[in-house]
Amino acid sequence: MNPEKNNLLLFTQDSYKCGHYKMYPNGTQKVYSYFESRNGALYDDTIFFGLQYLIKKWLLNPVTKEMVDEAEAFAKIHFFDNPNLFNRKGWDYIVNELDGKLPIRIKAVPEGTRVPVSNVMMTVENTDSNCWWLTNVLETLLTHVWYSSVVATKSTVTMDLLKEYFEKTSDNVDLYKFYLQDFGQRGTTCMEQAGVGGMAHLISSLGTDTMMAIPYAVTYYNANINNLGFSVAASEHSIMTAYGKENEFQLTKEMIEKYPDGILSVVSDSYDIENALKVYCNELKQDILNRNGKFVVRPDSPRWKGDKVQEQVLWIVETLGDGFGFTVNSKGYKVLNPKMGCIYGDGISPQDIAVTLAELESNGWSAENCVYGMGGGLLQKVNRDTQRSAFKCSAQLRNGTWVDIQKDPSDKTKSSKKGRLKLIDKNGEFATVQENEDGVDILETVYENGELIKEYTFDEVRKNSQHRLAAKQ
Repeated sequence: MNPEKNNLLLFTQDSYKCGHYKMYPNGTQKVYSYFESRNGALYDDTIFFGLQYLIKKWLLNPVTKEMVDEAEAFAKIHFFDNPNLFNRKGWDYIVNELDGKLPIRIKAVPEGTRVPVSNVMMTVENTDSNCWWLTNVLETLLTHVWYSSVVATKSTVTMDLLKEYFEKTSDNVDLYKFYLQDFGQRGTTCMEQAGVGGMAHLISSLGTDTMMAIPYAVTYYNANINNLGFSVAASEHSIMTAYGKENEFQLTKEMIEKYPDGILSVVSDSYDIENALKVYCNELKQDILNRNGKFVVRPDSPRWKGDKVQEQVLWIVETLGDGFGFTVNSKGYKVLNPKMGCIYGDGISPQDIAVTLAELESNGWSAENCVYGMGGGLLQKVNRDTQRSAFKCSAQLRNGTWVDIQKDPSDKTKSSKKGRLKLIDKNGEFATVQENEDGVDILETVYENGELIKEYTFDEVRKNSQHRLAAKQ
């Protein structure tokens, strides 16, 4: 059993799904399911993203006899009290009669589209009546689109906030695209999570230190590396502490000499950030001014217990303003000397960024004076419940007749939709309606019978994310 071989039968479903083929009512021919963000999600809209990655990685390689043999042998052990539970006949049918291609149709909104919660974003159904059992076998795998969609949503909401403050307080509005840096790679559970979440962030931002995001976006979305994601020269504590506390600024001076051009971000609180800013504004001031680029101060922790992000950022900006000077832009907000800047990236959340932007504005400072780095808050502090992502069956074809299916528990926030669904543009807003109702379906067939039917580039995903409604023209 090698997980790197991507055996769809072994690694993409919850164990209990292996026996579901016997549990559907007699006469079942098709199972139709859909994916949505349910009411109660953290954000009003969800950016749908990541399905193409899942399809390319898992659903394009035909199922083989060897894969079926391996899965059957595993099932005999795994289901210790029911060694014949595995659906050998069903999978053999796909191998022998369908050349290993999955008889599945997946329809979805264009990737990157912002969809208000409680609307269908994806539908899945089998195309061969012998494989009614297959639709919801794929639920576990396809539900993983929740992660990339939630990260894309969280990042975009934060970037929208940055853009709003840049429009109010900066003469260089387009700079906001570089002001949310992904610091999350080391905190992810694996490089796959870093790649998937990292590229989701790049839908709305041009800043990243999650290097795995780049090859994922290039491989799965044909991204153009020349406009994808960027980073800068930056130190860390292993460097700043190399000479010890007494010689901290000798090392800083050497770095300034080694990096005379471009942005240089220097972590400044290995010992005492208040002392560091005194040195920057005095002994090292001329060295910094002589550089052909921006010297960026990076705190990596609060100054004391209870120190708030917005308080420290404002203090840094005002201290640098006193030491290096500032100008006032056309909108009436102060902008630091272009040789100086600040980035804050310790345990920061979108809420921290919102409060800090407001604090800077209320004190007369432009939003362009501080960049933000988000790690765990971006790629880790999310889960399937963030946007209440759910994959549910809503219709079944039984003995030639479609039957509506619906979950309707006491907790009405978990009630599911029924029937065959489509997403339409209704007076400029998304609306989920029954398939036979009026309106052009925005959902497009992206996968059918083992083939990728519709492919999106990363530039197209980015373009889709700029508009709430991405209806067909």
